[in-house]
Amino acid sequence: RFVINHLDADSINVAKDEKKLLPSQSRQDLGELDSCIDILGGRLTDLEFLARRIKTGESPNKAVHEIIQQSASEILKMYILDVDRSARKWTPEQAWLLIKSLAAHPTLRYNELLLSDTYKSGGESVLQALEQAELISIFSSNGRPHSIRPGKPVYRAAFKQLTEDEVLRASLDLKVLGELIKMENQGIEKAEAELGLLGSLPGQGKEVQERVRWLLGKMAKAQGNVERYERESGGLKKVLEREY
Repeated sequence: RFVINHLDADSINVAKDEKKLLPSQSRQDLGELDSCIDILGGRLTDLEFLARRIKTGESPNKAVHEIIQQSASEILKMYILDVDRSARKWTPEQAWLLIKSLAAHPTLRYNELLLSDTYKSGGESVLQALEQAELISIFSSNGRPHSIRPGKPVYRAAFKQLTEDEVLRASLDLKVLGELIKMENQGIEKAEAELGLLGSLPGQGKEVQERVRWLLGKMAKAQGNVERYERESGGLKKVLEREY
């Protein structure tokens, strides 16, 4: 109703005086409005923007499509491409993981996301910064953060559009995998350094041997992850070599 009222606002008095149909009465495409409003949600600023576009002659579906495209471009620019790491508290890889996850699921578990390797270091401050920047909304229960949703309802559709771009997805997934490989290699280097230190100790008691076994197991797991990430990276590079 808000959108229809906005369409008719300038014509009500004229229509009464001249017995003309209101703009909303003469349009044949307003049956599309319900599905379009479902995508945009109830934010007045988004509904006003939709009404203005329809007023210029666009159909509701075309107007929403353009709004989604514009939102996707803004998200890419603000949170991924033009990120000054010295001024912002998140990396493009962290923003992309959220975008990809929220494109697939309307709500994410707050604490489950923090368990991911990408958010292992300073994850809570990163999420707070992204909420302040309006990419996401964090919902709490009894003062405890419990779930994450897109910052605006239209962002869910924009997130989906971004993840459907095969080249963009491959490029950003490749960067995420690069960061994960770097983290695993750092873990391996730390384990190697500790093994060297343990090997230099004069006594090799049971405790030392258990620690050595644990470190070797950790290294083997990390090396397995590196090999898996590199295989995935190889597939993504083929996409970039094939597509424009």
